Amino acid sequence: MDRDFRQGHIEIDFPTEPFHSAFRLLASSAVLFFANLRFLAAVTLLVYLPAKLALQFVLYVLNVPTDGIVTYLALDLSDLVLSALVIPAVVYGVVARFRGGQTAPVRESLRWGRRQWGKTLWNMFKVEVTVALWGALLVVPGLVAMVRLIFTDAIVAIEADRETEVLARSRVLSKGHGWRIFLVLLPLMAAGLVGSFLVLGAFEETAYSRVLMAVADSVLSVGEQWTTVAVLLMYLGVVRPAAPAKAGP
Repeated sequence: MDRDFRQGHIEIDFPTEPFHSAFRLLASSAVLFFANLRFLAAVTLLVYLPAKLALQFVLYVLNVPTDGIVTYLALDLSDLVLSALVIPAVVYGVVARFRGGQTAPVRESLRWGRRQWGKTLWNMFKVEVTVALWGALLVVPGLVAMVRLIFTDAIVAIEADRETEVLARSRVLSKGHGWRIFLVLLPLMAAGLVGSFLVLGAFEETAYSRVLMAVADSVLSVGEQWTTVAVLLMYLGVVRPAAPAKAGP
């Protein structure tokens, strides 16, 4: 995988399954998620757990209530910053499994995540603003914008230095696949919302509960990597690698 660092993108040099069925992709993503759960948990918790504990400590020192708007905003912002590191690391590790049968080492995956962190964060921010602006008009335009930009993180993680117009690239890749993408995302988003609601509403205002909240929030983020895996499979299903050139006579 060192060549990926040298060339500035991840080579997709293995067979991929076309994205024709939302149900089939959800099933495949579930299998892939649980098969790689140890790796996904390690990458996610190494980043999220210390950061979430530090954040909760700061909020405790500042006497910010756990159920206040400041806490919600702080958690959302931290999720954005941390996921910009974790998602490209997860993609890197899982792609290595497709190539060689096992995930990349955690340290190497996080190294790729750090390499892509700034670009991922900037494009995540642009996606959040775009979806929020469209969603402020009506719910449906916001959902459409979200579906069209769903491949943004995967594009940054895989195509990396080769692609500068990331949002435009996502719109091109998602064209013609909107309903299937939405049907894949719908149950995953619903599960994420329920999990977030349970985590944020389960703890009273105590110092000890903040530790539990940080741990629960970090564990919940491991589950959210199912969405990362599903989006990766959708991306691979719509980006068909070029067939190798035939050798001359």
